[in-house]
Amino acid sequence: MKLYKIKAVDFQGKKVTDTVTSETSEEIYNIVRERSLFLVSFKAIRKPSKSKLTTRDLIVFTRQLGIMIQTGVSILKGIGIIQARSSSPAVKKIYGKIAQEIQRGNSLSVAMKKQGGSFPEILINMVAAGEIGGTLDKSLSIMSLHFEKEMRLKNKVKSASTYPVILAVVAVTVVIVLVTFVLPGITKMIAHEDLPFLTKILMGLSDFLITKWYLIIAFIFLFTTGLSYFLTLPSFRLLFDKLVLKLPVIGKLNRTIYSARCARSFASLYLSGIQTIPMIESTAKILNNTYIEQMFKDVVIRVSQGEFISEAIERLDIFDPMLSSMINVGEETGALGDILVSTADYFDEEADVALQKMVALMEPAMLIIMGVVIAIIVIAIMQPMFQSYEYIG
Repeated sequence: MKLYKIKAVDFQGKKVTDTVTSETSEEIYNIVRERSLFLVSFKAIRKPSKSKLTTRDLIVFTRQLGIMIQTGVSILKGIGIIQARSSSPAVKKIYGKIAQEIQRGNSLSVAMKKQGGSFPEILINMVAAGEIGGTLDKSLSIMSLHFEKEMRLKNKVKSASTYPVILAVVAVTVVIVLVTFVLPGITKMIAHEDLPFLTKILMGLSDFLITKWYLIIAFIFLFTTGLSYFLTLPSFRLLFDKLVLKLPVIGKLNRTIYSARCARSFASLYLSGIQTIPMIESTAKILNNTYIEQMFKDVVIRVSQGEFISEAIERLDIFDPMLSSMINVGEETGALGDILVSTADYFDEEADVALQKMVALMEPAMLIIMGVVIAIIVIAIMQPMFQSYEYIG
């Protein structure tokens, strides 16, 4: 979506200036026509705000709006209630814009689509399907469960990575303290030329940390900034997203997680009546991996030519082999929706087990590395101490 500044006139000849979000210039004409205006000119001014609703916000939105619609509350009134309960000014603004679009006669899905990417594609498609089939409350309920499981999986990943990160920080802190404070205090009693080779190396590192610490900070800043920039480049992001699937151990874990998200997305969209091709296209976008999204284009082509989804998925060699096998069972038995739900639950459990295994492998590996590094530093400290004892003796 892009943001455009439009100039138009109404039937009385009154000039109107406004901003609209649109994917194409043709859509601008439709927006202006819906408002009973005559377009004079339009100009792209800047990209719309990238503010997105968090997973927790999406859970609240889908759950509360679904319940209110089910009990007979109008969509517009329901949006107003949710807006009043929100504590975030940015989220309140998004809900306010949705209410304005609905008052102009647009459907909820169209109003959500006009919010510059604030809502994920899968939710917009599900809402559109619910509006067409008259099951909007059911679609929102399904999406509420979908986002709850998505947040549960994210929380598991965060909790699993917390301990290794803490251990790494402690290890680096201990090394810095030993090298910058303990080592110089012991070695200052001995002439530099008499120091052992290992101690000289660590003393050089110590001097660098003490006198050139700003270079390290600058390097870290430039590295993180540079990495963030390169990740915005399509070619580099494609290579990076492919790498996270191919790495040993971590790659297998990521494939399991993506298999769970893919199965859950398929299940949610399929049960809401989304057609096969839009279901695949929406799933490709919400997985948030440009390499998978690129590969899914081949899936769309093959499925549109009559190939089974399971066969097209299996050709990718990206997901866990069980995913394509379970999809094939669903296609053969005609119970694809139920099979996909069961498969998503299975992969959720598999992802949890894989995370625990990864942490179990990382803990001893990091302890061994930390132990070796500290042992080297201790040896570098003890050697000059023994030398000083010999001089005293």
